[in-house]
Amino acid sequence: MISLSDRVLLMATGEIECPGTEGPASLRWRWLADLYSHPVWGLVTIPGFSVYVGCEIAMLCRDMPTGTVNSLAARWDAVHQLGALGASRAQSAALYAWSAVADTTVDAHDYLSGHQFSGAEAVAAAFWAHLAAKPGSVAETCVAAAIEAWDPRLRRPSTKGAVA
Repeated sequence: MISLSDRVLLMATGEIECPGTEGPASLRWRWLADLYSHPVWGLVTIPGFSVYVGCEIAMLCRDMPTGTVNSLAARWDAVHQLGALGASRAQSAALYAWSAVADTTVDAHDYLSGHQFSGAEAVAAAFWAHLAAKPGSVAETCVAAAIEAWDPRLRRPSTKGAVA
């Protein structure tokens, strides 16, 4: 059986699928919002990471599919500055969480510029934050819950009983 840390490493290197990296942008940004603010598996549960910043990033992620480009870009620039400040003061697990902020900022600017974005780096950093901050079984529960929260978002409605 593969360890959770090995699984996250394989996600980070693209050798296995990482949640939140494919599918409609609106679904991806909503799940990334939860990656920051969910009360069980969000980065707001990482000691040393700012709950306020996590909730602000979550709100910004939720605004991505419908907001105006210039306004969103300016807000992500501010988040980038917050992330740099947070990372400069962070220790251990929180450093991974602040790294996720930096990665999400890059993804946001890519998205706003009309480019593809994967989100894999931010997701891997968030999962590493859980692994570094929490006992193994707790971290595993958090990461598993995040993955499980992503899986049903891509399920298509059943065509059972549809007329061909």
